[in-house]
Amino acid sequence: MKYIFTTALLLLVLMAFSQDGMAQRRRPQRPMDGPRPERLEKFRKMRLIEVLKLNEEDAVRFFAKQTAHEDAQRLLLKSRNEALDDIEKMVHDKKDGKDIQKRIDEISGIDLKMFAERIRFHDDVQKVLTPEQFGKLLVFERNFGRQIRDALQDMHEDRREDGHE
Repeated sequence: MKYIFTTALLLLVLMAFSQDGMAQRRRPQRPMDGPRPERLEKFRKMRLIEVLKLNEEDAVRFFAKQTAHEDAQRLLLKSRNEALDDIEKMVHDKKDGKDIQKRIDEISGIDLKMFAERIRFHDDVQKVLTPEQFGKLLVFERNFGRQIRDALQDMHEDRREDGHE
């Protein structure tokens, strides 16, 4: 039981950090900012189709499920961020700890809903993909995320070296 709780908590933390990037406001794009999110998303989808060897019908079914999942996660994350904004304001205004605790409890509930949504998505996707394809999907998500973070970090370091920051 402790293992399951620890794993669930770790997944929630990872999802929160990975989803925060999607919830942040966009700033105007400058010429050196790199590819736009739409292009990156198209590239990710093309790579997924290639890695999972999806035919057209399975790709349509898979991406429909994935889009619904991302929309649900985005709504939950929006609620979570609103609650965090409220907490920030309450702390700044030195509000009663009971009010803050109420919002903290709401955030915990939202985190559980996010985790449940992720499990629901995995269950749905496993109806479309073979176990091998699903395993490849999980590995792909991890590796693609790492590659994006590394590339962004490299771009940031290059910009620093060029004196742009």
